[in-house]
Amino acid sequence: MSSGQYSALSGALTRMKLMDSISDNLANNKTVGFKKSQVVFEAKLADAQNLHSNAALSITRAKEGLTDYGQGPLVRTGVPTHLAIDGEGFFKVQEDANTFCYTRQGNFRLDHLGNMVNGAGMKVLGEDGKPILLDNPDVLIDENGNIQLEGGDVKQLPLYVFDDPSVMQRKGGGLFTVSKEDIRAFEKRVEAPRVIQGQIEDSNVNMMQEMGKMIETMRAFEACQKMLKNYNSLAEKAIQIGRIG
Repeated sequence: MSSGQYSALSGALTRMKLMDSISDNLANNKTVGFKKSQVVFEAKLADAQNLHSNAALSITRAKEGLTDYGQGPLVRTGVPTHLAIDGEGFFKVQEDANTFCYTRQGNFRLDHLGNMVNGAGMKVLGEDGKPILLDNPDVLIDENGNIQLEGGDVKQLPLYVFDDPSVMQRKGGGLFTVSKEDIRAFEKRVEAPRVIQGQIEDSNVNMMQEMGKMIETMRAFEACQKMLKNYNSLAEKAIQIGRIG
């Protein structure tokens, strides 16, 4: 296979990965707290220069799994247990006894035991690392995440952030997971949180931008396909000429 065929094939495969990312973003356009995924083309030229290689660069490679943590628009719902984060930070929820997740989804509710849970039923954790238990969903929550209880007590709903965002792995459904080692090494509390009660953060996916990327990606993929067909035709003609000679 010639270097040109490698270029066309790698270009087509990369566009397929990019299309998967775009499709996932469009499918989650209305998912609360969703953060769009990104695919980034890696700098192969710099790698070759660092290795002092004179070989031609004919392979395109893309890095998947990156996330755009940009702020999504806030939508008013009027539900007391619905919370939106304006700025940095993530809520911490408990999937099971040994697994914790981080999310921007604030469409919380109370389960039958009074635990504050997210849409998937995962318990929301307070500053003591224990699930937040409430007697009444009609509570007052200020911008710092302080939950005012009827008896005058206050519970704190903390937000967390990581010095190295790359340790956060996309889990799906607006959730992110972090290994226990990275939690100990990089997790820290947001010093000045801004929590808005009665609102939720919408997805940060821009439909028009994603549709534009989709059209551009499809055209690039079709161009790579045409290049492969042309190289195959040239190869067949070269074989025929060789036989005639």
